[in-house]
Amino acid sequence: MFILTALLWAMSLVLFLTYPENEKTRWGSFIGFFGGFGGLSVILSYYLDGSSSYLQLIHYITSSLGHYGTAYAIMIFGLVFSEIIKNKKRSFIWKIILFIPVIIMQIYFTEFPQWQTHHVFLSLWVVPYVFISIGLMVYAAYTEKSITSKRQKVYTCLVVVPTLLFAVFTNIILEAFGIFGVWMLNPWVIAIAFVLFVYFIIKYGFLGVQVKFEKQRRDFTMKAVTSGTALLNHSIKNEVAKIDLLANDLKGSKIGENQESVDMILKSANHLFELSSRIQSKLDIMELKETEFNIIDLVNSSVELLQPQISTVQLKKLFEVDANIYADPIHLQETLLNLMKNAMEAMGDNKQIKIRVYQLRRKLHIDVADNGKGVNKEMQAKMLDPFFSTKKKVGNFGLGLTYCYNVMTKHNGSIKVNSQLGEGTTITLTIPRNRVINLKSSSNSKKEIVGESYG
Repeated sequence: MFILTALLWAMSLVLFLTYPENEKTRWGSFIGFFGGFGGLSVILSYYLDGSSSYLQLIHYITSSLGHYGTAYAIMIFGLVFSEIIKNKKRSFIWKIILFIPVIIMQIYFTEFPQWQTHHVFLSLWVVPYVFISIGLMVYAAYTEKSITSKRQKVYTCLVVVPTLLFAVFTNIILEAFGIFGVWMLNPWVIAIAFVLFVYFIIKYGFLGVQVKFEKQRRDFTMKAVTSGTALLNHSIKNEVAKIDLLANDLKGSKIGENQESVDMILKSANHLFELSSRIQSKLDIMELKETEFNIIDLVNSSVELLQPQISTVQLKKLFEVDANIYADPIHLQETLLNLMKNAMEAMGDNKQIKIRVYQLRRKLHIDVADNGKGVNKEMQAKMLDPFFSTKKKVGNFGLGLTYCYNVMTKHNGSIKVNSQLGEGTTITLTIPRNRVINLKSSSNSKKEIVGESYG
């Protein structure tokens, strides 16, 4: 039983600590946490005879969490996993309603100090919760359109569904009929689920946790690309320098009608120099020159730098908070400029950009959203990679978002892409809390419109 508890908590910690901002991941980890408390209550039950009231109280709490908390977490996980309720307010109301059986069980059907419960009544709500949750999970996997997301949801079902079915059958249904002790086989099922969990989380991803491994892969790729590009650029510049020197020598000689050809050679050489410098500037290991500055001032100055191009865009700025941050203002401004330029290029007529500055979990976030055509989930996963681009424009190297990724990583922050086909793209920059100074509600929290108003 100790092994069961350890495995459940290990899986839960990996999920929760790796991707805590994702609601699916949080509720998936809660299932493991509460299930682990159930295992702990069994361990404590061996030491209850003649034990102190404190140990009995701990056993009472862990037993309640294991039986009631696990069932509730399973039900809520099914709801958030399936995304069947998209409205946050309705989702919150349903979470409260579904918690009512837990309260009833705790008040009317649970004995203290020797923890006992009414297994028949427990089965009347736990069994439906588990089967409804399983149904929602299978439905979500079946109806998912994205190949990548569908694969992750199917693998999640392969790990979770058999484990839940076995647990509800042995822990709830059989005990409701007076058949006890079969639940002792649970550690073997949990062990198999743990092996599958480890395999899928490394190979394909599990509830989005592969994002961590994807970040490590991208960082490794960036190092390889940076060193390789530096070597290539060095070689190109050496050869172009020779061409430039020889062409200038020819230009001073009497070459008559070939003068135009020499000018073209010089122009091409200068163009290669410029391209090489642009590529290297995006990939160079940057050094931050940090100072304290105001985030709203940075956003406003970035918008001003894009005049007059951005005057044709319906731009909305929402400053929900105001703060000074300690960072490199040049690199952060260049990041914002990159995001706004990308947004303008991604949109057709009726261009709309929304910049939002807000606080979430004591971190500062900046959203740059557009109403362009959007991209699918497969392309989203590659958008931060070097040399990846959805644009067919000549001279575009696919390094703009890579540069933004480097800037945010260097600041120990993050950049996240969220896009829906036909609806547009939102890119979120997250500034870590240790760089945020004097965070407060903005006195300019009302909508500030640049260009034509909308919304």
